[in-house]
Amino acid sequence: MSSDPTEEYNDVNEAAVADWKGETTTRERIKAIITRTTEPTPASEIAEKARASKPVVRDELNELTELGLVEKIDGGQGALYKRNDQMYIYQQVLKLHDEYSEDELIETLQELKQTVQDIRTKYGVESPAELAQQLDPDDQDGWDDHTMWQTAQKNLYLAKAAISFYDARKVVA
Repeated sequence: MSSDPTEEYNDVNEAAVADWKGETTTRERIKAIITRTTEPTPASEIAEKARASKPVVRDELNELTELGLVEKIDGGQGALYKRNDQMYIYQQVLKLHDEYSEDELIETLQELKQTVQDIRTKYGVESPAELAQQLDPDDQDGWDDHTMWQTAQKNLYLAKAAISFYDARKVVA
């Protein structure tokens, strides 16, 4: 007698959800979900993902909106919510600023620029989009380089912003 793999998979998911609920508060789960929500989404969907009641989710989302962490958008038939991307970027930059010295950030910036330059030179292109256009679907190394370039580019922007915070503190201090 064999077991149904779908049934086992559902049990694993249910176990993971049970662990998540046991290890976090409702508010922590809501924050975890909204932080990854980049498209306007109804509170009911966020409640379902966070395994929380709709009234609690609405209250928390309204509080997070007042703090500027969440954007509330009129969806015509009700409010939609998504993370405030500007605040999310700001938090990421502050985290880098707090965790790394200015010299470490400058060193990282140099390494990231070198990574981007190496990929540009390797493929003779100027952007990740241009690289994607020339890659074959089965060129795994090329797609890995494409992903690495996109990640390096994102991290470059964040590192530059964190370095700018050091510069701004010198001006303000």
